[in-house]
Amino acid sequence: MSDIVRDARAVKTLTNALTEVMTKESLGNWLQIPNEAFDGLKPVEVIDRGESDRIWAMIYYLRSGVPS
Repeated sequence: MSDIVRDARAVKTLTNALTEVMTKESLGNWLQIPNEAFDGLKPVEVIDRGESDRIWAMIYYLRSGVPS
């Protein structure tokens, strides 16, 4: 499997998980807005840096209802 296909699948999986904790309509805007939870980076920048584990942690906490 090529890196491009693997990366595309990873983004799709992340996107699907994000739409479990927010509406699909708000996802595009959310990805482009600087976020204090990510030290002021836009979520898309976090993904570009290869740090999507930070977003996965956020998803975990939102799913569990545990305050971060």
